[in-house]
Amino acid sequence: MTPNIFLTGFSGTGKTTIGREAARILGWRFVDLDECIEADAGKSIDAIFAEHGEPHFRALEAQTLLAACKSERQVVSTGGGIAESADNRTAMMQHGAVVCLEASPETIYERVLAQSTGDDAIVRPMLAADDPLDRIRFLKSQRQLNYTLAHWTVHTDILSPEQAAHEVVRAFDILNDDEEGICWKAYPDWMRDRANQLEDEDKQPTG
Repeated sequence: MTPNIFLTGFSGTGKTTIGREAARILGWRFVDLDECIEADAGKSIDAIFAEHGEPHFRALEAQTLLAACKSERQVVSTGGGIAESADNRTAMMQHGAVVCLEASPETIYERVLAQSTGDDAIVRPMLAADDPLDRIRFLKSQRQLNYTLAHWTVHTDILSPEQAAHEVVRAFDILNDDEEGICWKAYPDWMRDRANQLEDEDKQPTG
């Protein structure tokens, strides 16, 4: 498997925060596709949607994803709608491990609401709906089938970003079938020590 991890999932599931931590654990590069799109276009995602429409944005998103697929040893945070495209799903599947981050609509609502205030507030158009939680439920249900088309799923509701990042790394470790071995940074010390103990016991002569 190509040494890349693509994080998919609905807005508010933690793709950026968890992705940065997973990249730190692995010593890989972190890539945020939305940030790349904004940098290349010289304008925000909201401005791209407003000035050019969603089809134009989706075309830019697909181009940016294909560019990212040319590199390795990176954790890539994707936009919430990227999995809607079969071509995008195929590109990610062929160039790394696709890990979907999940959370309940209630958890997502609480997170995006918290992100909408403060100096570094993130604008979430879904919060402008008459019933934001109902809007989240509707949008998520529309995309849910395509979110399931991943190699692995991590439920983040009760996990800290650090715990979720370790789950992401463990997922890649299990899915990866090359000769590199286990990334013990993603496992607690007691598990590593126990594995070493069992390995030593297996080397002991029998009979």
